[in-house]
Amino acid sequence: MSSMDNSQIAIINSLPEILFSNFCHSFFETISFTKIGSIQIMEDGIITGRGSIELGIVMSYHFVFLAKQQMGIVPDTLIQDLLNNMADETHKGIFVTTGQFSRKTKKASKTKGLPPVDLIDGKGLIERLRENNLELSIETGKVFSNG
Repeated sequence: MSSMDNSQIAIINSLPEILFSNFCHSFFETISFTKIGSIQIMEDGIITGRGSIELGIVMSYHFVFLAKQQMGIVPDTLIQDLLNNMADETHKGIFVTTGQFSRKTKKASKTKGLPPVDLIDGKGLIERLRENNLELSIETGKVFSNG
């Protein structure tokens, strides 16, 4: 990652929990989630929630997400927390972090018989923000389009 990417990660990591929750909510809104609900701030600043994307008038795709501000490698136990939080109607999990994922977490994200989990690490998060012309308001924690 470039020094500019690292400074963006540092800014996201410095957000208080409530602003990081705002960041997560607005980030998922900008990537086409049509409904975002039951966002909770758990211990250690972990953000969890549910969302869906509506495809037409009869079909929707349900997600469970977990987000964690983290320097370094995310604890392997968090992927299991996400998998345990998935209900029967969940189609996919999304795990977002400002840190990195271990091999064990990457393997667990593709557990047979369970919905897959997309992993977005710090580098991937910055890439998605950049690709979608998104910026962060440090006052509100919300993501907004600059284009």
